[in-house]
Amino acid sequence: MKKKINRLNESELSLLKSKHQVLSFSSDFDLVYEKQVPNAGVAVVDGEVELTRKSRVLETVGNGTILGVQQLMNQEPVKVGAKVKKNSKVILLGRSDIEDALNDKASGLSPLMTKIIEGDEKL
Repeated sequence: MKKKINRLNESELSLLKSKHQVLSFSSDFDLVYEKQVPNAGVAVVDGEVELTRKSRVLETVGNGTILGVQQLMNQEPVKVGAKVKKNSKVILLGRSDIEDALNDKASGLSPLMTKIIEGDEKL
């Protein structure tokens, strides 16, 4: 896979962590399957997420990576699957979380969510 993946810097990731729950995974977990419309976008806080196609690993992405937000907002199926690896931490961004952040200028998340939506690389 030779495409640019959007990444958050440390301060952006800290802001996101301050406003959203960080989920820890004690075993590998499929976040979204190939050709499925995602239920949430993903921000990798710590660890790795494998991007897969037909059960083959195409790429492994790490901390600060944002995935699947465009497909979530546009209700489009992803082209590749995403599996969070054991001992990794992620933030799941639901559609309502993103819309609330865009509309709440006081939270400080509005510019960050705009960046995430515009810069997110499609899965």
